[in-house]
Amino acid sequence: MPMQLSDPVKVGFDPQRLDRIKPAMRRYVDSGVFSGISTMLARRGEIVHFEQVGHQNRDTQTPLTADTIYRIYSMTKPIICTALMMLHEEGRFQLFHPVAKYLPAFGKVKVLVQGAYGTKEVAPNAPMTIQHLFTHTSGLTYNFLEESPVGKMYLDSGLMSD
Repeated sequence: MPMQLSDPVKVGFDPQRLDRIKPAMRRYVDSGVFSGISTMLARRGEIVHFEQVGHQNRDTQTPLTADTIYRIYSMTKPIICTALMMLHEEGRFQLFHPVAKYLPAFGKVKVLVQGAYGTKEVAPNAPMTIQHLFTHTSGLTYNFLEESPVGKMYLDSGLMSD
């Protein structure tokens, strides 16, 4: 069943300008920049445009559809940040709040410090905040350097495998 679109004029869109989207998408597909494009425009919960052009896969020529599943890689970060900022606007949290307020286990976190005689775990100088998460300054990492102390700890704990 096709998605029900709202009247663009009722939510402040110019239908003639919306009509220019699909030909623009088609040019990108025809020129080989993208194999397929899906666009959606909405305002205040009213969807006024939802179209697909091109293919899911250039090799198989499978058409792009409204329910095509995409691999979006690191696009989860801006999606989560947008959702969180909506909650922030509603006053549900403040950027300076400690992460431990919402995830208590982070209240017991230690940081790894390089000392004169190797590394040691110590309490952080300040609690990790929501703002630290947003700005990628929380100190959280992942095992991208297996030879590092953090990489070894991930392997030893079973969080990662080699």
